[in-house]
Amino acid sequence: MTTYTMSEARANLGEVVRKARYGREVVELTEHGRPAAVVISPEMLAYYQSLEDAKDLAEAERITADRQVTVPHAEVAARFGLGPDGRPL
Repeated sequence: MTTYTMSEARANLGEVVRKARYGREVVELTEHGRPAAVVISPEMLAYYQSLEDAKDLAEAERITADRQVTVPHAEVAARFGLGPDGRPL
């Protein structure tokens, strides 16, 4: 993993993007000596998203298999005084 400060990243944005995109590196950006963000390739992002989707699907299948009682989103929102979009009424 390559690390840049925020100032270095700003000054070398093209290099940061090339390392992530073509070098398949995870590029860490730090601010005040602490991790602030990472830059990854679109392919790595898609891979991580697919892992998260698979985990969510497995959890949904487990809940369905356990026949746990679920409450529809609209009902939960109404109980908490929220609209269908989850925002306060």
